[in-house]
Amino acid sequence: MIDTQEFSRLKTQLVNSDVITKQITLDKIDVTEDGIKTGYIKVDGSVLSVGPGFFQKMAKLINVNTKLASSFIKNDDQALYAILIKAIKQYKTIKGSASMDKYLLIADPINHQVLDIVKGKASGRLSMSSICDITEKILNDNSHMSLESAGIHRGNASFNFINNNAIAFPDAGPDEEFKFGFSINTTPTTTNMSLYNQRLVCTNGMTVNMGSGQISNQVNIANSFSLRSLNTGNLERFFNQIKTLNATGFVPPSFREALISTQDTRASFAEIENAVGTIMNQMQDTDNPKSYKKLLDSYFPAFRHTVERAGKAGLDIYGMNQNQKSNIKTQMSIWDVINNLTFLGSNNSEFEFLNKQALKTTGGQLFNKTLTTGLDLQYSKLQLI
Repeated sequence: MIDTQEFSRLKTQLVNSDVITKQITLDKIDVTEDGIKTGYIKVDGSVLSVGPGFFQKMAKLINVNTKLASSFIKNDDQALYAILIKAIKQYKTIKGSASMDKYLLIADPINHQVLDIVKGKASGRLSMSSICDITEKILNDNSHMSLESAGIHRGNASFNFINNNAIAFPDAGPDEEFKFGFSINTTPTTTNMSLYNQRLVCTNGMTVNMGSGQISNQVNIANSFSLRSLNTGNLERFFNQIKTLNATGFVPPSFREALISTQDTRASFAEIENAVGTIMNQMQDTDNPKSYKKLLDSYFPAFRHTVERAGKAGLDIYGMNQNQKSNIKTQMSIWDVINNLTFLGSNNSEFEFLNKQALKTTGGQLFNKTLTTGLDLQYSKLQLI
């Protein structure tokens, strides 16, 4: 937990770490062969340094095949890539969209290197200073709540609040005791709120966005959990939502049923592959195959086991489509996958991650499938009827 004194120090760090953003249109970005080789773009004639992966991210945003873009860069075909980007810009200019589509450059506040590019406007995002002020008010007005964790990475920030009162679910197991609360989450373009919980046996945190499910008759998450500005009406509505959720103990609807379902359902290969994909995207040491293998063997052993099992049967599991992968049963339960994701996202380990909150969010999304689209193998028992 983060106490008042620690948050005072953390607040300075968070505010100083808040990213710099610049709203631009595609026609203002100039990509050259030399820029791709040495890592820079030109915006209105000014040279801006860019971080690793920037050009692949830009390619994806303007609908260039990312594998094609990566192969151009990897094989020293930067000239071809620059020509491709220029051709797409010209096409969009003819269609009139190059000067209309809004993009946001996200830069490091210290060295001003461009870290990322996203589509959209920054108008829906609150500053770290504003969110820190809101955090202090939440804690001052709700003595039964604590700030469990807070952090920021490339403009993606999370502030996780929990109710100090624990709730047990004995029919789901002796260790299934939780504290519930909510998260304030930002992307470079939005500020939103989602439900959050902490499993006490291992202090794992999990962000659960319950989609359009009803928390109560008054609050619909899909429509009401966006905080776009600090005007009086928005803030009043935001704090009223906290009061409404407070009356429910912040417990998501049907949480108990979802918990038992995740324990009873085996994870499909597709679901484990998605979890592993998040791990790969957030691992700092992705160039070290031994570190990656050790993490997989320690936390997701069913991934390699299933690949080997398919290989022995003469099947190329990587060549399968998503629907085929979703029908392959593994040896891990959904609950094991969720807990391993959230453990890595909530605790210190020998593995370093760029953004731990992404792991907790992926765990929450998997949990949420139980009540929305359904887990891949959630109703597999019915096949026997």
